[in-house]
Amino acid sequence: MSVEELSIGNELKDSYKITNQWISNNNNWLSDIDEFYRERSNLEKEYATKLKELTRKYFEKKSKISSNLSVGDEPQITPGSLENASLVMWNELLTQTELISEEKLSLSKEFQSKISSNIISLKSKNEKIQRQIININEYLNSEKSKTEDEVNKAKKQYDLLCQHTESAREKNEKSPSDKHARKLTEKEVEMNIGKNDYLIKINIANRLKDKYYYQDCPEILDYLQELNESRTLLLNKILKNASIIERNSLDKVKEKLFGIDKVIDQNDPKLDSAMFVKHNLQDWKEPQDFYFIPSSIWHDDETLIIKEPELTDLKKRLAIASSNYSNLENDVIETKQKLEESVQKRHDALSNITLSFDSNLQSSLLILERFFKEESKRVKNEVEIEIIQNYAGDQDLSYSGPTTTKKSRFGFLKSKKKGESVVSNNGITRVKTNNSIGSGVFNLRKLKSATSSHLSPHSTTIQGKALYAYQAQGSDETSISPGEQFQVIEEDDGSGWTMINSSQGQGLVPTSYLEIVSRPMEENNNSTPKKKGPAVAPRRGARKIQYLEALYDYIADGDDELSIHQGDKIILIQDDTEGSGWTEGELNGIKGMFPSSYVKKI
Repeated sequence: MSVEELSIGNELKDSYKITNQWISNNNNWLSDIDEFYRERSNLEKEYATKLKELTRKYFEKKSKISSNLSVGDEPQITPGSLENASLVMWNELLTQTELISEEKLSLSKEFQSKISSNIISLKSKNEKIQRQIININEYLNSEKSKTEDEVNKAKKQYDLLCQHTESAREKNEKSPSDKHARKLTEKEVEMNIGKNDYLIKINIANRLKDKYYYQDCPEILDYLQELNESRTLLLNKILKNASIIERNSLDKVKEKLFGIDKVIDQNDPKLDSAMFVKHNLQDWKEPQDFYFIPSSIWHDDETLIIKEPELTDLKKRLAIASSNYSNLENDVIETKQKLEESVQKRHDALSNITLSFDSNLQSSLLILERFFKEESKRVKNEVEIEIIQNYAGDQDLSYSGPTTTKKSRFGFLKSKKKGESVVSNNGITRVKTNNSIGSGVFNLRKLKSATSSHLSPHSTTIQGKALYAYQAQGSDETSISPGEQFQVIEEDDGSGWTMINSSQGQGLVPTSYLEIVSRPMEENNNSTPKKKGPAVAPRRGARKIQYLEALYDYIADGDDELSIHQGDKIILIQDDTEGSGWTEGELNGIKGMFPSSYVKKI
């Protein structure tokens, strides 16, 4: 990986504390530089002796804090005498200052007005932004702790309900009666609802935990990195300006000042980050997922209770979560687009960074904070939808309560064609969150667009390719084979189905099985972008492919094994159902085994 591509968020896991302290060290260091120029301004009046004494003083100060500024307070590797690029630059500047000390008496006023004040301004702005980042991190940790507390509370409530149920059972055994039997049934229902709540909160907590460690924390670290690198760029400019002042003041020191310019120009902000990362790399293990702990009183397994009347409670939760998800999805896409624009604006400004850099960074952080909040809410609702639908199987999940809710974007009761209902699994269209912001935690770190072009439903020039095999399940559908080319007759209107014309005839095919490979030029240029909702799962009978994501690198140690790398998307061939610790998958057409703990399902 090149220095330009270096990301602290990608390289160091769960390292907010040490990174934030490193930023503080470097920002506090600005006080030393400011103090240096102020003292130097006074010492200019006392000429060479005093100035030489000052530079010696700062050589000593630099020596004491060299390790902290280069690699942080608690490095995993001791750097020895090595210093980061900024300190190398600073060391050369002090050396040149000693050589030109006799020529600096007249510079006192300009050092005060043009150098020291800018350093103080830079330090103040950096501290303000760092506090903003700290507040966001505190909020994220607070949210994570809150969900963990909710899991513990749900566990306690579940245990209490189990105790009540057991007491009712004992009463019924000792004195059987209709009253006691009804009481036992009521307590069992309350216990089961409590169990469902416990399981859902476990899943939400796990998803938010993943979101924090794989999205939120890395993103915060990258903002800290950007703040530090912006500070370095601006410090370079300020110090270079000091050199220019000196050069104009006295031609005799030009050669030395050009040497200072050169070493400052070589101070790439990424070099400091690279040294910090290198000396702070350490083994990191992801905290364990939450899991269902059966009550010691009422022995049970980790499955939702899907019989009535508990099922009605789940239906109600599903209806509410579906409605919330539909609204939140739009909010997340909108905020994400704004965040992309903000990131691009900051990137464009780096080529000519000024002391006003903080306004763009602060604005971007406000959008990021809003995105974190909206995405967390969306993930909570998505987890509720997934777990309820996964456990409910083919049961009817439609809910008619006293409160009327909006239709969700998952395809409930939508028509796919001329009034025909899109129905799957007893009337409920299943949610399959493989859209641009679904499938768990959205990867902010790549910031890809979540919109697509909207084409005329009657265009006949849209070409596509089949990603998977699909066998027609009705007279209005058609079959396709992997890799088969086709023409789009009518695009997906949000129902999850597309009308195509293939070698096997014209008909409907699940949109998630297709890839659009070409569109009309005039349509792409002139049409209004259309946001697409979550893809609707295909009907039963279609081939369902389960994917895995590699969490770590693994090199095959035999002909029957498969090498994988972090981030690889792997097709699941045989799950680790027997607890052997090995899973079989396919990557780039090659099949083989790899450790189950090295991957996660997506």
